[in-house]
Amino acid sequence: MQFVVLIHPNWMDNRAPIWIFGFSLAMSFSSMFSGQAAANIAISESGLGEPAQALMAQHENFATFTVWISLVVLIGWLWLYFRFPGNRRVDLVVFAFLLLLTLAVVFTGYFGGELVMRYGVGVGQL
Repeated sequence: MQFVVLIHPNWMDNRAPIWIFGFSLAMSFSSMFSGQAAANIAISESGLGEPAQALMAQHENFATFTVWISLVVLIGWLWLYFRFPGNRRVDLVVFAFLLLLTLAVVFTGYFGGELVMRYGVGVGQL
């Protein structure tokens, strides 16, 4: 949505991406906490091997990094939005940070997919 604000600044309210990002951040915190609980259960009950535990730790680190940096970006975005209203450079800076966060989400998802596909973590008996 921030990309739409950059291309067509008057097409929609420029607060919409902030609201959507804030909502997604709340869901991300929920996912992070439930994922930590699921990881603890998976390690204790299934006795995962060392490679799977290392990959799970990497996935957890990327997820935690992504969520907390997203919170910092949201706070910074709100501060810039109110400090410099209507400034186009702020939109560009925020878009750059959102692209970096998108890469972090892609890597986190890749590691999570590897856990499922390679080690069967989180997959019940069929």
